[in-house]
Amino acid sequence: MGRAFSLHLPQRSVLRRPVYNAGTSMTDVSESPSVSTRFRILMEIASRQPSVQQKDVARELGITVQAVSERMKELVAAGLVVSRSRASYSVTPSGVDWLLRHARELQSYSERISRIVRDISVTAAVADGNLAQGQKVALEMREGLLHARPWSDGYPASGFVAAAAGAGEDVGITKVEGVIPLAVAEVAIAALPAIQDGGSRRADIPRLRLLAKPCGLVAAVGVESIVALRLAGIEPQYRWAVPGAVTEAALSGVTCLLVCSEADLSRVAERLSEGGVQFSLVDLALPDAGAA
Repeated sequence: MGRAFSLHLPQRSVLRRPVYNAGTSMTDVSESPSVSTRFRILMEIASRQPSVQQKDVARELGITVQAVSERMKELVAAGLVVSRSRASYSVTPSGVDWLLRHARELQSYSERISRIVRDISVTAAVADGNLAQGQKVALEMREGLLHARPWSDGYPASGFVAAAAGAGEDVGITKVEGVIPLAVAEVAIAALPAIQDGGSRRADIPRLRLLAKPCGLVAAVGVESIVALRLAGIEPQYRWAVPGAVTEAALSGVTCLLVCSEADLSRVAERLSEGGVQFSLVDLALPDAGAA
């Protein structure tokens, strides 16, 4: 089983929307808080017309009814909205034209910012060899970490070195392009008896040791599991927020062993399922010597 892992960086552009002034520039749009409120109110009117309750608009935008009333008066005065009664508003053809025109301007501005952010954004990778500034590199995920190596054909993702780095060092990568296939690792859940049923004393420690050996991450839920792992000579890497940590690791391709008591098994399995992670169950319980 596998999934495509996109390496395109998140593109964040902080934009406020334009004032209804035909001469408004995109600089004005990005710097005026009142512009954003007016634009959002106009959009709310367009979506709710003709029956528009000012209190509903205020609640949706998280502002006061008085603020909404003032902005609506301004919109009416500008000819972008027509009011037939206190609760009846409609966007005029001029208002629709204004919305479409400025929406296109905002889209163009957002795309420009996205291009700039892509060019200047830097993501970290482990250098597989000595890399020079500006060098094109191939990118791949291994053991949950992004690795960069000198470019060669056949790799689905690439980038460029932001600053020179030596083998094994962290290196900044810019202009990341492509998609990396990433295999989602299966998680093994090893369950042992809860303390009232014997706890670590009834755990198959040799088998636990074998299960943990090939895993990139070993996590424990509960005291019984921590003690059992320590008896096996293993210190768990995670003891808190374990289902979330294991889910993230598995989705990054890291093989995981999660040890828990039978009392916690249902909760742990449910959390992993919710995260979209497949898992297998291993029963570590030894026979009860006191049983008849």
